[in-house]
Amino acid sequence: MKKNTTYIILIIALLCWNKTTAQQAPVPVEIFAGHRALSYQHVINKNIFEDRFNFFNITSFDAEYKEEPRNVYLISSMFSYNIGKGFSAGVGGEIQRPGAFVYVGAQYSHATEQLLLVLFPSVNLNGYQQYSQFALLEYRPKINENYKGYFKMQCLVTTDFHNYDRGYQQFRLGLQRENIQFGLATNFDQFNSNAITTNNFGVFIRTLFF
Repeated sequence: MKKNTTYIILIIALLCWNKTTAQQAPVPVEIFAGHRALSYQHVINKNIFEDRFNFFNITSFDAEYKEEPRNVYLISSMFSYNIGKGFSAGVGGEIQRPGAFVYVGAQYSHATEQLLLVLFPSVNLNGYQQYSQFALLEYRPKINENYKGYFKMQCLVTTDFHNYDRGYQQFRLGLQRENIQFGLATNFDQFNSNAITTNNFGVFIRTLFF
């Protein structure tokens, strides 16, 4: 079941990737160099098929510098139907340690030149009760003709309503010049009801690819 779920997720991601890149949509790609680990992340949130559907994907990898690193990866994709006024609902899948699962979810997205807000609640369909809430907020105020400020807050809570299975909080503060964003960064991660926690402090650079 896990292997079949993994194949389905990858196929959906590749099909939707082709549609989004064909529209020349910008994709933010970030590298974060911290005191504990080197991290990579991209987030895709695009309307496709004449704006009737939405494709959301977040992919991240966290590589520790230790000789025996605790590497963490996540690939999550959702294909949804646009209901209107920023709301969509659909089905998706996620791959992370220790396996893969399918979920149903809803999404609200609001984007302007200065502001991006994404709210993404979902429920696991793999036979056990698990609820997740993803939230992303970006603010890019104009400073002058060459620079904008840049602030990002990204959070995740995953729970079975009895235990706090997985959570993180990510913050970025810096500047944007053209398609490049850079500055200070910090990540806070929690696993298994805070039995394991990790922090990472450092600097980031983020590029908008078209």
